Formats: sequence, C-alpha cells, structure tokens
Amino acid sequence: MNIVFHFLFSYLFVNFALGNAWAYIAIIFIFSTAIDLTHVPYLLKTRGNVLKRRFGSESRTRFHEIYGLIILSCLACVFYLFTDRLMVEVAAMCIVLHFALDFLAGKSMPFYPYSKTEVFLRIFPYGYRNKILFEVLSTVLLGVLFWLSIPNLGL
Repeated sequence: MNIVFHFLFSYLFVNFALGNAWAYIAIIFIFSTAIDLTHVPYLLKTRGNVLKRRFGSESRTRFHEIYGLIILSCLACVFYLFTDRLMVEVAAMCIVLHFALDFLAGKSMPFYPYSKTEVFLRIFPYGYRNKILFEVLSTVLLGVLFWLSIPNLGL
C-alpha cells in the first residue's frame, strides 16, 4: 500500500478506536509512514528499474517484516513506562496497522532474514493493474472519509 493510504487508514482507525485523532495527527503521520523508509536501500539499488520490478517482498529490509515489528514493539513497551501512554498507544497502533496492511495486501517474507519464504494471502486483487486501481480507489475513499472527519470543518 502507498504512504498516503497508510496515513489515512491509520488516522481513521485511531479516530474510531480512541477518538480525537486530530490531536495526534503528527504522531499518526510519522508512525504510519516511517517504516517505508526501509524501501530506500532498494530504491538506491534498483534506481530506474523500480517501475519494472515494483515493490514486492524483495523491496523490504528485515525491519519491514516481523523482525522489525518485534523490535518496535519492545521499544513501545519501554516508552509506555516512561512517557505519555496515549501517545505511545497511538504510535504503536499505527506501526501495527502498517505491518498488518502490508502483510494482508501484498507479498511478504515475514521471517526474513532467517527465511526467504514468500507469503501471499491473496486477499486483495492480484495483478499490477488491479492493484493500482484498488489502491487509487481505496486511497480516494479514505481521503474523503478523512476530510469528513476533520473537526470544525462545518460540514
């Protein structure tokens, strides 16, 4: 899924689950999208061929799989003891949602680097054109829901 989708989905989920997501919009943006920085080494390696090769399981580092989720979960537990608990809950929720969406929506190597076995659940449409269409339509729908959820818009 794309970065905008991750942000919008996390924002709406936090808003539904905890309420007042607008107060945590910066935290939601950072923690719902930062994990995609692990794609940078892949982008540097493939350079211009990224459109041909796309973003599959090979584009992720170990930190974009269960290994990274475990590390980030442990850090969240430590921060939960010493900082604002609601802020940590929002951040952790965004991180888990990112991992879950990536796992459900595409191909993944969940136990990388210990196993290179690729998992694909086939929950979302398969095929490059179907995936692009699904991502565009779902991102637009989430964008509309986001817009309607912004407080004090007067809608």
